[in-house]
Amino acid sequence: PKKKVLYCPKHKDNALKIYCETCNELICTDCTIRLHQGHHYDVISDTFPKHKRKILSQLEPVKHHLATVNQALHTFDVRSREIQDQKAAVQEEIHVKIDQLHQVLEQRRTELISQLDQLTQHKVKTLAAQRD
Repeated sequence: PKKKVLYCPKHKDNALKIYCETCNELICTDCTIRLHQGHHYDVISDTFPKHKRKILSQLEPVKHHLATVNQALHTFDVRSREIQDQKAAVQEEIHVKIDQLHQVLEQRRTELISQLDQLTQHKVKTLAAQRD
């Protein structure tokens, strides 16, 4: 693959071939003389492996924690599903109990209306008997 050449934003015709360790940035040869005098710098091809090793070594502890984080996320997902399942079960139980209470209330309504009808009929008969 063809390498992409990056050019200096300050010196447009110069390729960025040097890494300034002091400023942590890519620079061109003109920058070493004009803007980065006295800084520590090196050619990118020499600096790249060193920085790659440093990054990879810094990734090791992260990789170690990655398994722990993934396990925690999995546990969270499982627990979240359990909570949703419990919610659905409790919600269903609420519906069943409310339906049962509705039935009991409807039965009680029917009983009370029946008693009212009987009481009314009895009083009407009693009044009718007194009238005769």
